[in-house]
Amino acid sequence: MDEKVKELLERVRGTAGDTARAAGRMAGQMVDVAKLNVQLFDLNGEYNDVLRQLGQVMVDTHHGQSEDPEKVAALLERADETAERAAELKARIADLRQSQTCPACGAPCGKGDKFCRACGRQL
Repeated sequence: MDEKVKELLERVRGTAGDTARAAGRMAGQMVDVAKLNVQLFDLNGEYNDVLRQLGQVMVDTHHGQSEDPEKVAALLERADETAERAAELKARIADLRQSQTCPACGAPCGKGDKFCRACGRQL
């Protein structure tokens, strides 16, 4: 076989292996992001439940049915903790996706971007 053909085949083999490894890493990242999104979905449901309970306590208090400041404080603390955990998950997802979120419009931007791709705001 011609030396040039052999050299070309060796380069193609090396490139194919690199591509396969990169695809494997990307697939693993996608699975990790999907798992985190499921956790985030559950946390959002928990957060909404806490907000519903807080609303019920406020309505009950308004109607004079109950005044329990300890219950309100506990629910507010739980809401804060849930929101903090959700923010942590969002940050982990952004890291896995190698992106950041624009604080102005919420659009996804590249990790190294200096300005938002959607609205132009400085990141």
